Amino acid sequence: MFDAAFTPRRRAVLLSMAGVPVLLTACAKTTEDGGGSGGSDAGGGGGELTVGTTDKVTALDPAAAYDNGSSTVWTQCYSYLLNTSIGSEDGRPEPDLAETAEFTSDTVFTVKLQEGLTFANGNELTTEDVKHSFDRQLAIADPNGPSSLLGNLEKVEIIDDLTVEFHLKEPNDQTFPYVLTSPVGPIVDAEVFPADAALPDNEIVAAEAFSGPYKITSWKINELVTFEAFADYKGLFGAPATSSVVMSYYADQNNMKLDIQEGNIDCVWRSLSATDIADLQSDDAVTVHEGPGGEIRYIVFNFKTNPYGEATEDPDPVKAKAVRQAVADLLDRTAISETVYNGTYTPLYSYIPEGLPGSGTQFQDLYGDGAGGPDADRARKRLEDAGVEIPVQLSLQYNPDHYG
Repeated sequence: MFDAAFTPRRRAVLLSMAGVPVLLTACAKTTEDGGGSGGSDAGGGGGELTVGTTDKVTALDPAAAYDNGSSTVWTQCYSYLLNTSIGSEDGRPEPDLAETAEFTSDTVFTVKLQEGLTFANGNELTTEDVKHSFDRQLAIADPNGPSSLLGNLEKVEIIDDLTVEFHLKEPNDQTFPYVLTSPVGPIVDAEVFPADAALPDNEIVAAEAFSGPYKITSWKINELVTFEAFADYKGLFGAPATSSVVMSYYADQNNMKLDIQEGNIDCVWRSLSATDIADLQSDDAVTVHEGPGGEIRYIVFNFKTNPYGEATEDPDPVKAKAVRQAVADLLDRTAISETVYNGTYTPLYSYIPEGLPGSGTQFQDLYGDGAGGPDADRARKRLEDAGVEIPVQLSLQYNPDHYG
């Protein structure tokens, strides 16, 4: 949720604020004489906030996209059954639209909705909308969408207007509450969204099919979006502190950096380079906020094509595993963090990002020197023990635009 506190002559740049699905929390600028840019009250619906981003939106329909840019918009205008509160220390899901949510058997997760929920268009929000939201994800199964996150969902069953059961294929799935907070979780209006096809953006906006902290009042994809606080929002985050928010999309991060410095926008959310952020940290007119993140930079191996992989001329699962482990032994995460990313990323020693439950330091023990650093001798021994000829040739590929 956009949450503004007015601070004289200050503009905000936000680093990682993940761990909460609703991602934007910022200070707003004021005029040089200290007057607010749109209001003077830090709470209760005052002011206007202008946000800059280089993210791109794929679709406003939650069934048709699975990317940061789209999800950032969804978290403002749609509600979820469960969510993660801003500033949560453990990142565990809490009721959002739900009144209660719990496992009532090892394969049934039961959710009871709050009473009196509505969409911005006045339509009631009931368990019919909940079932419809998840059923259409599975029915549409858009290759660009998040339906794969529902792989363990067998069916959604309505008990009454306020109670719904999620029946799971495999028992004791402790990840399922987190799935409900994820990009597959927005609840959409069954009277507006078709069951078997994605709905065009402009039709969603025209129908005011929103139930989140904000509703969208104007929409020009990847150029400009205007949000207005939704007065009847009853979710976890309460009434927005900022009544009006404008999100401006930039094709070039340099232009975005210039606009934040010149005060043309109030805050920046994704993505400036590490050197840009370091430069802005020394700018007295700009405040840089930091927090634990949910984004990971990582190297992955293709099991078919990596050295000794399944589709190579000399497949050998033992050697292939030794190569992967040796690479893990050689990674100097601290050097990458400090030299490449100027400290804007922190070393990660777990599959789970810092700020989310379950994150740890397991890889410190498994690889490298046992304390988080690289160990070439350990890497060489792994390769020699597996009979791998040294040196090993690796082919690296990266996508320059999809993830920034």
